[in-house]
Amino acid sequence: MPAGHADATPISVMVVDDSMTFRNYLEEILRDHYQIRACRDGMEAVEAYREARPEICLLDMNMPRMDGLEVIRHVRRVLGDQDLFILVLTSDDTSEQKSEALHLGANDYLVKPFDALELLARVRVAERQVRLTRSLREANTAMSREIEEIARLQRRLLPASSPRHPGIKIQSLYLPSDQASGDYFDYFFLPDGNFRVVMADVSGHGAKAAFIMSMVRTMIRFSGNFESLGGLFELINEQLRLYVGEEGDFVTLFVADIRADFSSMVYVNAGHAPGMLLRRGDSPLMLRPAMPALGVMPCRAQTADVPLEAGSVLFLFTDGCYEWEVAPGEVLGLERFWDRAASFVGRSDHVLDDIFRDLGCAGTPDIRDDVSVLRVQLGLIKS
Repeated sequence: MPAGHADATPISVMVVDDSMTFRNYLEEILRDHYQIRACRDGMEAVEAYREARPEICLLDMNMPRMDGLEVIRHVRRVLGDQDLFILVLTSDDTSEQKSEALHLGANDYLVKPFDALELLARVRVAERQVRLTRSLREANTAMSREIEEIARLQRRLLPASSPRHPGIKIQSLYLPSDQASGDYFDYFFLPDGNFRVVMADVSGHGAKAAFIMSMVRTMIRFSGNFESLGGLFELINEQLRLYVGEEGDFVTLFVADIRADFSSMVYVNAGHAPGMLLRRGDSPLMLRPAMPALGVMPCRAQTADVPLEAGSVLFLFTDGCYEWEVAPGEVLGLERFWDRAASFVGRSDHVLDDIFRDLGCAGTPDIRDDVSVLRVQLGLIKS
């Protein structure tokens, strides 16, 4: 093996040629450097490939039963392997055959007769490519494991059950589109006895979005000493602008503090999808954003205070709930989602797990964004 490679695992090479003399010649050149498997024709090569998955293939073009072009086509298009390094060996020096072989997926081309040193040099180029591919695959596997761990920890940060309070019943739904999500929801009691409900959506997906989400969660969770909800939003906005604003990342955030006696609720909506408040005898109230998403620009938070009553339902969601296709090229959209959701989320027997069915979808749709939903019921409400 050439010096300088950290990966000492031998490279497997498949030699395919209908001439025994030529196969022996190739094996003689390569046996001291690589693991060799010889095949007499294309059919035998395909079977050997299925069994051993070689990393480099030295492939003759003109063979009985299955020629070299058919082997390339089968490996690339039928078996879907784009990693196997295919070095074509042929006595036909026509540009047509060379062009076709490269078009089908060959990596290199060498015309017989050739010098043994040239062949070995070409194979070593292939070896470098194979080892690079191995390294990339290992790095991708390690990264996937890290993302899985992040996603596992992230799910543990989300509340798992309704709070132990006779006047509060909460249902939640969380469907990440990828392993690590940019969505975040939360609910907990504040030191003053008020009850906080949170729904947020971080731009993007993956580890970066999950990290930003954890920043926001920490600031919200440990903000009990803030005199106002608006002050908390301004702090989060300042911190996001300081640490991630230049990266173009932002957070939409809805936070509502429900007073301990359920008489009213103060909330701030920063660029988030409008919350829905249902009170008996009233039309659904749309809790619209009154300030831009956080992390974008300096701005003052605007709070709003709305009265509540026993039986009120607060319904919060992220944009993944309505940004899915009901038909090819046709997205459900916020307006239709709102109208349909308003007809069923107020029912005391509604189950969030059935939300897509209730929205008119036969099953779970092809979701391309994270989906998070909260239904907060204050006391009982009759259907």
